[in-house]
Amino acid sequence: MPRNIIKSFVVAALATVFAWQAQAADRTKVKLAEVVRSQLYVPMYVALNKGFAAEEGLDVDLVTANGGDRAGALVLSGQADFALAGPEVPIYIFNGESPDKPLIFSALTATDGFFLASRTKIDKFEWSMLNGKKIIGFRPGSTPGLYLEYVMKQRGVDPATIASIITNIAIPARDGAWASGTGDFAIFIEPNLTRLERAGQAHVITSIGKEVGRADYTVFFAKKSWLEKNAVTAQKWTNAIARAQKWTASASPKEIAEAIAPYFPGLTLEDNEAVVTRYRNAGVPIWASSTIVDPAGLALAQEIMVTGGTLPADKKVAYDKIVTTDYAEKAQQKFAQK
Repeated sequence: MPRNIIKSFVVAALATVFAWQAQAADRTKVKLAEVVRSQLYVPMYVALNKGFAAEEGLDVDLVTANGGDRAGALVLSGQADFALAGPEVPIYIFNGESPDKPLIFSALTATDGFFLASRTKIDKFEWSMLNGKKIIGFRPGSTPGLYLEYVMKQRGVDPATIASIITNIAIPARDGAWASGTGDFAIFIEPNLTRLERAGQAHVITSIGKEVGRADYTVFFAKKSWLEKNAVTAQKWTNAIARAQKWTASASPKEIAEAIAPYFPGLTLEDNEAVVTRYRNAGVPIWASSTIVDPAGLALAQEIMVTGGTLPADKKVAYDKIVTTDYAEKAQQKFAQK
């Protein structure tokens, strides 16, 4: 190959590298704390891996908190700029002593993404089958725990059974506890459910989200002071999520599985595709179709907290006190016609 042609290739390649480095250097660095790692948050991983956040000019450092309380603590301490967690986290903080109140600025999921599973296969499930059984729930006061208790109460499960739900198993230890024989029933989120199901250790009964209906389940929130100083950054992230929601709605399970694969190295593409299909066939929209937090959905989320005894009825927070729709509305307008 002539030297002048080789030289042209090298120059073009270097120009591309330098351009990419310049673009990366110009991006705004932000740290985002996710409550756990799960395909329930598919649109967020899509926003990151499909380059939607990068194209908005963001360099996102994603950290997994493994708990809503930890995600909230990271935001309060300034170790994370904003977080993804259940709305109960910013509500608890709002009702706490912190003078810097949190604001929810974007929706991500439309309802509970957990599934009730049994140790043995049940052909015709009745909620009364839970009576007197040991059930692995989630941390006391957590969104998954509250939603499970709410559904059980609505379906007439024995109060003593509800009171005895196992809530003291740490998130990383839940699968191991179940595999070792703890519990007759349990709630699991993906990808844990698929792993246990493939191993023949769990059998899916129903979607908790289907039983509940629309109730905003996970949201992005930040301290009010951070939003005031970083409104442009918050808008860029919300734009990326809106674009990801739109892409996810029309993409095939295989395309979504490929997009989220880097975040789940322990699963095959087939596993991820099965998870996506499960969520799409849950009987209710699991992923929010809009970045705007649904007022009725947030109201039900707070009613579930009241029913669970973690939020006094007089401590419910008004929608306009805990939610700002500025960023979500602009994001929807931007992508509505695209």
